[in-house]
Amino acid sequence: MKLLEAVVDNFPGGIILTDRNLNVVVCNRQQRDLLEYPTTLFKDGNPTLRELFHFNAARGEYGPGDAEDLVAQKMELVRMRVAHTFERVRPNGQVIEIRGVPLAEGGFVTSYVDVTEHRRNLETIAQLAHHDALTGLANRTLFKDRMGQALSRMRRGTGFAVHYLDLDRFKPINDQFGHEVGDRILVEVARRLKLAVRETDTVSRFGRDEFVIIQDKVENVPEAMQLAKRILHLMSEPFHIGGTDHSLGLSIGLALAPKSANDMDGILRCADAALYECKRSGGGGVRSAGE
Repeated sequence: MKLLEAVVDNFPGGIILTDRNLNVVVCNRQQRDLLEYPTTLFKDGNPTLRELFHFNAARGEYGPGDAEDLVAQKMELVRMRVAHTFERVRPNGQVIEIRGVPLAEGGFVTSYVDVTEHRRNLETIAQLAHHDALTGLANRTLFKDRMGQALSRMRRGTGFAVHYLDLDRFKPINDQFGHEVGDRILVEVARRLKLAVRETDTVSRFGRDEFVIIQDKVENVPEAMQLAKRILHLMSEPFHIGGTDHSLGLSIGLALAPKSANDMDGILRCADAALYECKRSGGGGVRSAGE
């Protein structure tokens, strides 16, 4: 018995043990702290499981809805005596992993572990795996995934456009004022690009000062040109960095799918070729593939 008490008291999370009548036999200190149970809830001894459920429902732990209905749903699940594992996000944003196991004699043991930090770490890893570390834009991996989705929609009849962007005069500014200023300019470029597009579009960073945009649901060049001109307008404003105004130009190569090509490599080649022609003619504008 002492060994069991030691395990319960030192478990890195909350534990609730109920008997066959769903009376709470054990509710360890970690559980009371984790779920912020008041001492008044235990003033007459351990509450029943229904009383715990009702307390949680009344303070919004189970989300919106009538407290009695929520408690009834919880009690019905308990009576089914099925092992379960799930996560619950508390009103304060805390993420709790809950694991319940029915006991042979009719009771239930349920553990509660705070996994908030673990989930945040996983989200950070996922963010780093699919986004550019400096600008937060999609990286090549995420771009390829979004391009694959766009190609799938294209085969069902929905076209799209790819804008290949390259900053003009960025290298001289970066060389003269240093990489810190250059990085701050790139972050501002990313911010302006995100302002220009819709939520369904994808903005990605391909190289030091190269960006590629997938413009969703576009059927013709004039439609795509509207976005290109909006971007050019936003980029025409000086970049005020470190007390100095820096003026950059922007060149854009534009390709439409499936008009220009119908696969990822082909579309990117067409957009890149259009960008090259734009730069060759002096830059600071937009050129569409095939012009």
